[in-house]
This record gives sequence, structure tokens and C-alpha cells, in this order.
Amino acid sequence: LRVLRPLKTIKRLPKLKAVFDCVVTSLKNVFNILIVYKLFMFIFAVIAVQLFKGKFFYCTDGSKDTEKECQGYYIDYEKDKKEVKKREWKRHEFHYDNVIWALLTLFTVSTGEGWPQ
Repeated sequence: LRVLRPLKTIKRLPKLKAVFDCVVTSLKNVFNILIVYKLFMFIFAVIAVQLFKGKFFYCTDGSKDTEKECQGYYIDYEKDKKEVKKREWKRHEFHYDNVIWALLTLFTVSTGEGWPQ
């Protein structure tokens, strides 16, 4: 009930009420823009799936580029130690193999969130 107290203040101050009414009426336009944005993102996600499906893979051994070469074992040199590791053909964290992941990847690219500074 205490949460609703600021709403009483809005009713008492006419200028604050005008600002509040303006924000509420502009929400319709904001939602319309959001729908158009989501539609464009979906269209680009479908196109990205068609163009890039299955292309975002890499080998754990950086010297190998193809799945055919990415077999066997390799020596990983880290600072002072050597380690024998199995080569694996892995998918990148962000990819375009289906529409859901394509939407997530496009959102990440468009916002720049999670990218190195």
C-alpha cells in the first residue's frame, strides 16, 4: 500500500499529472517502435540462419582450420607447462544455427554487450 503513495502526489500536483499523462500516452508509440524493431530483428535472424548456419565452428588447436584437420592430439604450451590435449571441433558461443540463437547473437552484436573493451 505504501508503494501507491506517490500516485496520490501525482493527483495533487497538476504539472506532475501532465508529465505522467504524457509518459503514459507516449508508451503506445514506444511499443509500436519496439514491435517494428522486433520484426526487423526476426527478418535479419532468418536471413542470417540461411547464410551462416553451421559455419561458426572452430578447432581447439588454433593451427587447424577445417573439421577434417581437427583430429588427434596436440601440445598446448601454457606459460611454464606443456599439456597434451585432444583436438575438438566446437561451435562458437554465439552462432546462427537456429533462429533463437540468431536473435540472441544479433541482439548481442547490436548492443555491444559482452564484447571486449
